[in-house]
Amino acid sequence: MIQDFDFVVGGKAERFSASLAEDGSRRVLISYADTATTLVILDASGVLGALMAGLEEPDRLIAHAIHKAQSEGLIERAVTTGTIQEASL
Repeated sequence: MIQDFDFVVGGKAERFSASLAEDGSRRVLISYADTATTLVILDASGVLGALMAGLEEPDRLIAHAIHKAQSEGLIERAVTTGTIQEASL
């Protein structure tokens, strides 16, 4: 499952994608919509993350990850520094 979304970075609106990792792990990956360059990895490990990942529908889990990445500045930090940002869900 992939969800595309727009987000403003440095005053410029850009298109991004969020998807569940294909390896079966409980991770959501955020990248530019037009490339496979990973910018943010949100991991649903730990007790609360695993519970959330197990109870939420995939689309809601991805939406939660997008919101967290936006509100905590993870996407902007990844774009400006060129470093993949990692956080727990």
